Amino acid sequence: MPKWRAILFAVGALATFVIPMNAQQPASKPGSMSFMDHVNNAKLLAANDLTGRNLSDCTMPPVSAAPTTKPVTAPPTRVFDQLYYLGTDIVASWALVTSAGIIQIDSLDNPEEAQQIIIGGYKKLGLDPAQMKYLLLTHGHDDHYGGAKYLQDTYHPRLLMGAPDWDMIGKLHDNRPGFGPPPTRDIGITDGYKLTLGNTTITLYITPGHTPGTVSFLLPVTDHGKPHLLSFWGGSALPHTLEPGAFEARATDMGLVIYKQSLARFIKIGEDGGADGFIANHPYRDQTFLNSKDDKISKNAMRKADDPSPWIGRSTYIRYMMIALECNEAQIGWIQAGKPKVTQ
Repeated sequence: MPKWRAILFAVGALATFVIPMNAQQPASKPGSMSFMDHVNNAKLLAANDLTGRNLSDCTMPPVSAAPTTKPVTAPPTRVFDQLYYLGTDIVASWALVTSAGIIQIDSLDNPEEAQQIIIGGYKKLGLDPAQMKYLLLTHGHDDHYGGAKYLQDTYHPRLLMGAPDWDMIGKLHDNRPGFGPPPTRDIGITDGYKLTLGNTTITLYITPGHTPGTVSFLLPVTDHGKPHLLSFWGGSALPHTLEPGAFEARATDMGLVIYKQSLARFIKIGEDGGADGFIANHPYRDQTFLNSKDDKISKNAMRKADDPSPWIGRSTYIRYMMIALECNEAQIGWIQAGKPKVTQ
């Protein structure tokens, strides 16, 4: 049996045994797994590969996996035939080029980053900012919409965000120093919304949990002409809260259960669609840019023409999603156990 098939079989068997997709009972119920069992499962799945992406969510309480130093700007990079990375080592933005213009995904922290990193990156890569037809915001946190108003006012793309998150930022937004203001409300995404530009159609799914209106989707791309389908989970970190306007770091078991339901559903969407890779809106999640020779941008620059893309790998993608699900279960169990002190 090929190695990747063996890994996929093992992951599938583990997921079927310990994390059934339709499981509704919290992990702390009598006879169910303890939250530390889920932590250990996540570590088993990670082995030496996915540590540093989702395992930060398996600490009690959870800690951010984001770098704590000043953001480092990534070199603007073409990662697939029509997909470009424009971001830092903390937060990502992506440009998807279609036959009729560009779909920009997220807008970084503030107008200065949008101007210098996104638009500056466009120009270095030979892309025309005037061709930005849509700006898709994955959710209503200011590190993703902070540069949106500048792009909206300067280049006039149509803006899309989950309808519940437009409502959320309309009531109260972060107002944190260093982050830009919310953009003017435009298109409210509903579940199953199809965004079509030229020869490209993306189906957008509302996946509440990280925020009430987080958007996730499958992204069709090609690598040297070979087609692939990328999974983009829009709210990579476990939720702080589902209450509009409350951005303090506090998790609730109900928010985590909603997150689990959304994640399980989106994993199935990816499986049914045949996803064979993944990207994220935080580069330390998918290791796109870590300012290190081990990140995918560096590996991509060094690969030979016939080498596979570092963003592609079906077994790696499935493991990533299973780790996220295990850590989600662990957090639910920990909260329902009364948030006991844990030595890890």
